[in-house]
Amino acid sequence: MYPLLDDFIIREERRRNRSLPKRFIAWLNADKGEKTAKHLERTLAKPGSENMAVQLLKKAEEAYKADDVYKKQDAKRKRSLKQFQKVFEDWLNGKPGTPYREEMLNAKDDMGRELARSDAERAFARANPHLLPDDYKDASKTRIRPVRNGYMKEVDDLTFGVIEPGLNQMGLVGADILRSWDKIVGQALAQNTRPERITFPPKERANATLFLKVRAGFNTIVQHHSPQIIFRINGHFGFRAVSEVRISKRPFDENETTGSQVSRKVLAQRVQPVAQLSPRMAELIHSIKDPEMRQAFEELGKVIEARNR
Repeated sequence: MYPLLDDFIIREERRRNRSLPKRFIAWLNADKGEKTAKHLERTLAKPGSENMAVQLLKKAEEAYKADDVYKKQDAKRKRSLKQFQKVFEDWLNGKPGTPYREEMLNAKDDMGRELARSDAERAFARANPHLLPDDYKDASKTRIRPVRNGYMKEVDDLTFGVIEPGLNQMGLVGADILRSWDKIVGQALAQNTRPERITFPPKERANATLFLKVRAGFNTIVQHHSPQIIFRINGHFGFRAVSEVRISKRPFDENETTGSQVSRKVLAQRVQPVAQLSPRMAELIHSIKDPEMRQAFEELGKVIEARNR
């Protein structure tokens, strides 16, 4: 199909004094390597392009190796998922999965059954993380608990599992440095600083550089306390996670804060609902047939009218 490429491969094998892998040549002739093979054929058609073709062939070998590694990882992942599903079904049909199984049976619709099954899978994944593929071993999939608690939780505890993967991509160590910033450095520094990002050296997960947003006028204080900040952060994580603290050029935003502080601010600004709704709003709400929804809209309407006054 590619005569110039076939002759070039023969010459390259003589130059290397070894044969190219048969699977690589088959990959070049297959659909995945068709684009690379055509590029090599066009390059070899030009005079004096032998050296360029050699470089392209090396890149093609690297692409083939990456594709082969992905295939092996994908096959391993599928085997792990198959094993996980088999063990999960045994667990769900056994005694530990009885509450989840009953919840699935008592669900009113398909969505309720899917949610109950999702809760069961997450609970099983937390208990057996070793059965999950490596790309599934993530905090957002193995640490979220089913909602079966008899006590109240703060807003940041409920929502942190959702934003944690995004924070990890930003370079925050387990996202814990942002969540526990006031506990790590103390209330005085926490009120005037915000962790912006943390950067690690290449191929390392230690000795990082932490960038802080600092309130205007506190740069000198933060620079003076930087050894203390580094000591507290490393003591919190148990290893030398941070070795340098730098002040970011981005401005300090007063609104950037933790969930508990936001909730306290919202509660402090909460208004007292009015005693009665306006006739027009009462007429609209009265047309709602569902009693629970009608009561919810009535309470919401009282709060909105109180804020509009």
